[in-house]
Amino acid sequence: MVPKKHTRLYHVKGDCAIVKSTLLHKTAPQVAQEIHACIGCNECLLACPALAEAISIDILNRETLSGAISAPVARFARSCYQCGACVAPCPVGLHRDAMICSRSLSAF
Repeated sequence: MVPKKHTRLYHVKGDCAIVKSTLLHKTAPQVAQEIHACIGCNECLLACPALAEAISIDILNRETLSGAISAPVARFARSCYQCGACVAPCPVGLHRDAMICSRSLSAF
């Protein structure tokens, strides 16, 4: 089974898949709105299994907004596999995965 566009694959066993409909594309204004709502707690990055090197949420937010992406942030954006681990711990309910997906598509 192949998930349709805008779905998140949660589990695959044989021919069965559990998916959740999730809009993973955000426009630049939507990304900016979510970044401005971020309280800077870093919980999303602490939960991220793809984060291989230390990046602060402040740097990630600033570079995402400015478009001037450093090498560590670029590596992080490329390594994000949209697992959603960053969403649950966010106290304000932001979808960092969708922000990374949208910005990485436009930046790289």
